[in-house]
Amino acid sequence: MSELPVTVRRISDESFVSGEGVKLDLNPASPFMRTGAFLMDLTLYAGTFLILMFAAVRYDIVFGLPSTLDRSLTVFLIFFSFVLLPFLIEAFTRGYSLGKWAFNIKVVRRDGGIITVRHTLVRSLTAIVETYICLGFIAFMSTMFSPKATRLGDLAAGTIVVKVPEPVFYPPLVMPPDCAEWASHAQVMPIPDRLQYECMQFLRTNREITAPLRISIANALAGRLAAFVSPVPPTTVNPERFIAAVLVVLRDREYAKELRRQDVLERRREQIERTPFGI
Repeated sequence: MSELPVTVRRISDESFVSGEGVKLDLNPASPFMRTGAFLMDLTLYAGTFLILMFAAVRYDIVFGLPSTLDRSLTVFLIFFSFVLLPFLIEAFTRGYSLGKWAFNIKVVRRDGGIITVRHTLVRSLTAIVETYICLGFIAFMSTMFSPKATRLGDLAAGTIVVKVPEPVFYPPLVMPPDCAEWASHAQVMPIPDRLQYECMQFLRTNREITAPLRISIANALAGRLAAFVSPVPPTTVNPERFIAAVLVVLRDREYAKELRRQDVLERRREQIERTPFGI
């Protein structure tokens, strides 16, 4: 009996190229992460509503309120706790809530930018129907079947809930002292982006690699880099220090090129803004 193929659904990542030409990768949050964050938020909102209702009942017992005003106050507390309060929290935190913060997810624009009050308002108003009136059924089903795990409020507002990447600290890349003299007169040709990326990743993670494998990878990368430099460094230079020296040379070269470009742009701007005929 032949086995049936199993299809695994995977939420596709979103990528956007900004106006500066930088590719931004957006990793959408899964429906289950969003559900867990919502349940945590709902606990907060329900607790706020119960506290306010308890205070209102105590006030009514002591001072007394007309029945019409009493019902109106109840409706207002429901609206404040489940609609206005989420709107205020998400608007002031620019996409966070207690549950989203706990699950490390955030609401952003489809282009990866920070949401505004308009985005938050649209999401809050649509949540009245798809989340509260329909008991979350529409919101959950839309996130389950949407390629980007977005609910109808996200589609209307142009937003997406993404997983926030963990901050990573990398030590600064400096010129090794024993390679400074060689790098001062060495000619480094343009290096393929893939090779440069592999070298950078190796220097960031080499402390987590076992010693034999670390030496092997360093020698292999150094040998590939040696084809793009002239003259080659002395054989006594550690291959990892050689890799760092080449990357520092490339970085300093790009930095100097950017400074020259900015200087040219500044001179052109001054020429454009200069008044004609010395007026």
